[in-house]
Amino acid sequence: MMLANRIKKILRPVCYVATCTLMTGCLATFTSDKPEQSRATLSDLAQNSEEIQLEAFEMAKADRAEKLAEIYQQLLTLEPDPEIRTNVEYRLAQINTQVFEQKLFADDDSEQANTIKTSGNGVFDEQALQKLIIDYRQLLKNYPTRKENEDIQYQLAKALDLQGNIDASLAEIESLLSRFPETQYLAELNFRRGEIYFNLQDYTTALSAYQQVIDAKENSKYLVNSIYMSGWALFKLNRLSQGNVAFLQVIESIISEEKQRPYPDSFAFENLDSRYQNLLIDTQRVLSISLSQQQQAKSLTQLVTSQQALPFIYLYQHVLFDNLANFLIKKELTHDAELTYQAYIDLAPETLWAARFSLSLLDMYHRQGRFSAMHQLKNNYVNRYGLTSVFWQQANSSVQEEVLPHLIQFSDEHSRRLYAHAQEQQAGVERINAFADAADSLAIYLALAKLPKAKLLLTKELLPDEYLFAEANFEAKRYRQALDSYQDIAYLTKSDASMHQSLKLQAAYATTLTVRALLSTTEQDKESNLYQELIVERNRLDLQFIDQYPNDKRSLVLATHAAQYAFDKQDYRQLQTMKEYVLASHTASNVNATNLAPEALKQVQIVTQLSANGYYQRKFYSQAEQAYELALFYVNKQESIWPKMRKLLASSIYFQGQMLKARQPHAAVQHFLRLGQIVPESSYRVTAEFDAANLLLANQSWQQSIEVLQAFLKRYPNHEYSASIPAKLVQSYEALEQWELAAEQLLVIVASEPEKALKQEALYTAADYYLKAGNSTKALINYRTYAHAYPEPFDIAQEVRFKMSEFYRQSQEPNKRYFWFRKILKYHQLQRKKAPQAIQARAIELASTAAFGLGVVHQQTFRWRKLKAPLQKSLKRKQQAMKQAINYYQQVLDFQLARYVPQATFNLAEMYRQLAKDVIESERPGDLDDLALEEYEILLEELAYPFEEKAIEIHASNAQRAWQDIYDPWIEKSFSTLAELAPALYNKQERTHDVIEAMH
Repeated sequence: MMLANRIKKILRPVCYVATCTLMTGCLATFTSDKPEQSRATLSDLAQNSEEIQLEAFEMAKADRAEKLAEIYQQLLTLEPDPEIRTNVEYRLAQINTQVFEQKLFADDDSEQANTIKTSGNGVFDEQALQKLIIDYRQLLKNYPTRKENEDIQYQLAKALDLQGNIDASLAEIESLLSRFPETQYLAELNFRRGEIYFNLQDYTTALSAYQQVIDAKENSKYLVNSIYMSGWALFKLNRLSQGNVAFLQVIESIISEEKQRPYPDSFAFENLDSRYQNLLIDTQRVLSISLSQQQQAKSLTQLVTSQQALPFIYLYQHVLFDNLANFLIKKELTHDAELTYQAYIDLAPETLWAARFSLSLLDMYHRQGRFSAMHQLKNNYVNRYGLTSVFWQQANSSVQEEVLPHLIQFSDEHSRRLYAHAQEQQAGVERINAFADAADSLAIYLALAKLPKAKLLLTKELLPDEYLFAEANFEAKRYRQALDSYQDIAYLTKSDASMHQSLKLQAAYATTLTVRALLSTTEQDKESNLYQELIVERNRLDLQFIDQYPNDKRSLVLATHAAQYAFDKQDYRQLQTMKEYVLASHTASNVNATNLAPEALKQVQIVTQLSANGYYQRKFYSQAEQAYELALFYVNKQESIWPKMRKLLASSIYFQGQMLKARQPHAAVQHFLRLGQIVPESSYRVTAEFDAANLLLANQSWQQSIEVLQAFLKRYPNHEYSASIPAKLVQSYEALEQWELAAEQLLVIVASEPEKALKQEALYTAADYYLKAGNSTKALINYRTYAHAYPEPFDIAQEVRFKMSEFYRQSQEPNKRYFWFRKILKYHQLQRKKAPQAIQARAIELASTAAFGLGVVHQQTFRWRKLKAPLQKSLKRKQQAMKQAINYYQQVLDFQLARYVPQATFNLAEMYRQLAKDVIESERPGDLDDLALEEYEILLEELAYPFEEKAIEIHASNAQRAWQDIYDPWIEKSFSTLAELAPALYNKQERTHDVIEAMH
């Protein structure tokens, strides 16, 4: 057993590196020499095993293997137990394989060579190989279930392949894969299957085998060739689009091996590892052939688009298009080659290769004389790769320098063609649009030409082109762009050349015209910030032109405009400067309107009137008055401006008064009166005189204000201001305490004022003033009118109704007083329904007073009614009066005003007590005998008893308020009455206890 254990430790799973035969066809060239993770050979496994130290010195590999074989062979002659024997036989097969391999590869320790090496006689040992095959088959036959059979059958397949028995080798491979589907040799065996089936032209089975290699885990040594051969299999099966994908994957796999990734703009397959060059060349060739047999550029675009997930396709996709185009050109398919270049441009327009392919296309168009297509392509080139493009923004300096010469040339050519075309157009939208296109193109050209990198590329001055750009924008009605360009040319250009001076003068005056054109586009919204900003800019440009070119004949016209503009922006110093300039140019002292030429007169009128208006706007009314007198000196009375200026003159006088109102009111009144004397036709006269009256009122000159107001009312009875005079007179009469006169004016307001609220207030105040004046009759009349006309506001209306009741109390007209009491209660109930939360304490007090008063009067009626026979008739009348009194007393109780509640409760109880008493004391019928009369009296007592009990109950409820800290004479009276009606309960003497007092 010890020997068996020792052997088990020594044995290792057999592993064999595929000894690949030379591949037929194209594949033989493409085997990679790149170092891979080495797969152990039989020699390696022998070296890694726990060797038996039979010798003290180190042995050569072949000698060691032969020595081990001899030892194991000797073990077999000892006939050990079956398990040990089996292990020894497998180990012996492993060692024999190792010996054969050592001889086959001439002791190559590093890695299996690509070419089979011969023995010393020039051929490998056929007998040794045949013996290995016999041993392998014997082991498989003797021990069919051993796990080591995976390695043994693998070795058998390789030995048969080496022997040239391809069919037998394929059979063993298929059997091995069937028995060991997860074999460690999965990739190698399937690759060998694929090669065999491909050579047999069984492309479907070959494709399946290659796919299994691709899907295998340990496939690095065979992956690239498997992908490549799967592409060829698909190509042979005419599954071209799938084959194309496989060829791309070959390229991806090769690039992935590179440690440093090349840049897209400089990528070339030639820069990749030389080991793959033949494979890459053939892959590109077959890919171009495949695409040419499909839809060429369209198929390539679909292929590249569908495979964008590939990590490196962005590096070489341009190469694929270039290869296809060149392939098509060689086949004299020029149009298809053009489509291929265009397809790439459409696919990746923002790449340098798209720009380069555009130039290739341009060269092809030029050779064919297709000038229209050239123009369009050049324009597209500028748009696609110019300054505003994504391409330019992302490009590095070298890329920009590559495309810049073409951008400048193409944009210059295009802009001049467009400008010439625009000049040929008639006026209208087409002309505007044509110049807009020209301006856009010129903008692109100028932006490119002004780049620092472009200095060495230019062959002409840019200023004429810049002026052309400004002109194009102006004609296109792009006034802002035109204005900016004109300003740059006129005032920022440093050149002193005579040609440039002329352009600068033209541009300077063009700024004044262009800014006005720009203003005309915004006139519909003169309040906008944009419009106001343009006004400022226009004024600045006019002054700049005057300052820069003072001798130009257009400067005086602009100066006149500048005066207007200075006035508009309230720059009065500038206005004064322009005014003096114009006057100095056109007038001398004492020159009037008749001595000036029309144009000069117009300019003088403008500046003098603007000056006067400037003083007026600044509220310098005294200076304005003088300035308007000067301006009127140059205006004929027949001119339409004359009355307007007279009005402004009157206004200046009026506002002088206005400005003195606060500090010198009497001086202000004098200005108001002076206005009518100097400009009697002015509409300001009415306002001035009315303001004078108001000023007197404000300064409490009551009697004077009354005189002025009465005079104004007499002079302008129908003027709108006259409508307010009664109110102003009321104010004055109030101040003088002339109440009745004030009331009369208030009634005038009532009669004339349309506004209901003001009429209502005036009527109430008039009644109040009549009352103050002692005229009760007129006061009552107006209060009554108010009470009937204005039920709202509720609080005031209730007060007026109460005042009416008080008038009739004083005049001793009770029925009229009770009428207003009922009105008070009626409207109180309505208010409780409509807005109970709005009822204030005063309104409750008034309603309580009215209800209590009506309760008392109906209680009197109740007392006055006597009970006569027959009882039922007189009792019904008495109860009716009692019911009315109870109704009003109940309202008093509902109002809960402490002032009335105890008394109303007492009165209610007394009515019930009175009713009981009156029933007992009522008149007896005269036709009753003694017995009937006795029975009748008992009936009366029964009838009276509930009333007396009700009286006790109500008095008790009144007395109960004493326990709520409420006590007044009426509660005290209820206690006294209860002592009479129920002495057992209420007529008790209070008892005290000395003990309690002592305790306290």
